[in-house]
Amino acid sequence: MINKTFGMRLRPLGTFMMLQLRQLISATTLGLDHVFYPSHRKQPIDRPIFIIGNPRSGTTFLHRLLLGAGDMAAFELWEMLFPAITARKLLGGIVPRLDRLSPARYHPSDVHDTSLRGIETDDVAWFLRTLDGPFAWAYFLAWQDTWGSELSRRSLGIEGVSQQEKERFFRYYEACWRRNLAYKRSGRILAKTSMLTFRLQEVLERYPDCKLVYIIRDPVEVIPSGMSLLAGVLENGYDVFNRTRDEDQQRWVENLYQASCSMLRTFYEQQMAGQIPERNLCVVRYTDLLQDLEPTIERILEFLEIEPTPAFREEVRAQAERQRNYQSRHSHSPDRFGLSPERIRKDLEFVYGAYGLSGKAG
Repeated sequence: MINKTFGMRLRPLGTFMMLQLRQLISATTLGLDHVFYPSHRKQPIDRPIFIIGNPRSGTTFLHRLLLGAGDMAAFELWEMLFPAITARKLLGGIVPRLDRLSPARYHPSDVHDTSLRGIETDDVAWFLRTLDGPFAWAYFLAWQDTWGSELSRRSLGIEGVSQQEKERFFRYYEACWRRNLAYKRSGRILAKTSMLTFRLQEVLERYPDCKLVYIIRDPVEVIPSGMSLLAGVLENGYDVFNRTRDEDQQRWVENLYQASCSMLRTFYEQQMAGQIPERNLCVVRYTDLLQDLEPTIERILEFLEIEPTPAFREEVRAQAERQRNYQSRHSHSPDRFGLSPERIRKDLEFVYGAYGLSGKAG
């Protein structure tokens, strides 16, 4: 499927080989953890915090900001490449300096600034483990697939996933989270993960004490912004848009659009049906993070049962001041991808009413 779209390319092949080497190192050091750091297996996962929502909704901003409140552990990108405690001890002085070899170098910095030392979405860990899942589908498989297929729904964890696969998924993440808590001597995990938006019932069954922070942003802004990020990585890394047919590009855009709409619809339907207990959920509008940061963070911290330090309150106050004068360096028009604000608003009309979005974007 990838060859049909992009042809045989040396750079993707080289990336694949490097990922296989990483897999070998990671598997070896994960095994060594049971010898040298066996206590990590007893690390409790207490009231895990999951920041969820569509990509480009403000989840990264909140993820990185909240980490400063203390006693929480989140992954830097390089720590998902090598999650074992043994690997971090051995490679911690080397790997974070290798940004010139990192896949993060392909990210457009004005859209999503990251590096090997950047705090990143936990979704990356599953891709690195399996070379499958939402990342593989969105970047590569969606060029030839059709949204709603068995492949697309399995890749995003919507359905068609066996109980054995579900157990494998969560056991791997729990193993990584326990190591991160033990290594950083923290009390709670702070995970940012869009893909769990499709798997909330599994999350609630497994972690009934979890805290879900759902961020909602105007779809006219968030959908093209997400597409722009994916397109930027592919263009910077593999120059794909000069090498793919128009019909493949159109198929890719439509698949990403339908996946984005489905993610918004899935959460909305579960919330409206009362399937997400109020004690587990805090809904945050992106505009509130921009315009009313301090009271919004206070509300989130109260929900998370976190008492912030004075230093963190000052950090939030300073960030709120910076945002009052902030002008975005980029904008993402739906027109670039052949979409229109009118179509997006019509298809997702329920979002605007349910969450009090203005609908003025675009």
